[in-house]
Amino acid sequence: MPTSATGKTEAHTMARGFTLLEMLVVLVVASIMLSVVTLNLMPNAQTVLREESQRLALLMENGAMSSQAGGQPLAWSGTGNSYRFWIRNKEGEWVRIERDNLLHPRNLPEAVRIGDVSFNGHRIEPGALVVLSPELSAKTFQVTLLSDDLASNVVGNGLGKVEVVAGKTP
Repeated sequence: MPTSATGKTEAHTMARGFTLLEMLVVLVVASIMLSVVTLNLMPNAQTVLREESQRLALLMENGAMSSQAGGQPLAWSGTGNSYRFWIRNKEGEWVRIERDNLLHPRNLPEAVRIGDVSFNGHRIEPGALVVLSPELSAKTFQVTLLSDDLASNVVGNGLGKVEVVAGKTP
């Protein structure tokens, strides 16, 4: 590096601090980034309801496909803010699935709860089983998830297809 008459390097003499404007720009950019991260970390009730509805639909569809592939009936039940899957044992009794990687018992987020459940066009009691039959003539079902004034319906067509349909406020 070239040196000046005083013996200092040019880089050393050119060093300077940040201006007030540069500091303000950095603070504004940091504030915007923090706001975006905060909004993503704290999703609103509609986002949480949509995500939980989609998760339930995928799990129920997977359960229905597993039932059809294995020839063994599975069932789902839910009440309050939790749900679980069931399997029929060799004696014909329904047993809770506890340690399955996918179909283990689940709790919904605090703001989300299970509303009305219907099976084959009839409303069933909370906690009653929705059977995901291995037969192609399986029954239809609908599970309503609620959050504040929002509702979302998880609908199964009986052939293994499960989808989320926008619900109506109760």
